[in-house]
Order: sequence, then structure tokens, then C-alpha cells
Amino acid sequence: METLTIELKNPNAKKLLEDLADLDLISILKTSSWMERWQKLSASLPDVSEISDNDILEEIQAYRNKKNDTIQ
Repeated sequence: METLTIELKNPNAKKLLEDLADLDLISILKTSSWMERWQKLSASLPDVSEISDNDILEEIQAYRNKKNDTIQ
């Protein structure tokens, strides 16, 4: 199977693709933008305000330090 991104330049091409999909020769998948994906992900996360940006940066630095200690 191969996935292609196609830009339609003629409205008749859409009908042709829909006909191919009806014949089960291709599948037409709706893609979403990065913003739509982020909004969906963000909505699924808990709304916690206890974690600050600084807390996150400190956690990242601690992980990097631990990783570096393991490598050396």
C-alpha cells in the first residue's frame, strides 16, 4: 500500500476519486491540520495548573543530567 497526497486542480477529479473509492480501489482519508491535532490532544489532557514552566524545565534538565551520567 502507498499513501499519496494529491492536490485537485479540477472539481471533476474529486468525482473521479470518489468513484474509485466506491469501487473499493482507493481509500480517501481526511487529514487534519497540526492545530486541530494539538487542540484534540490538549483537550484530552488534564487541566492542571500546579505545574509551572520552570518545573517542566527542571524536570527536563534532571533527565538530561541522569542520561549524561549513564553515558559517562
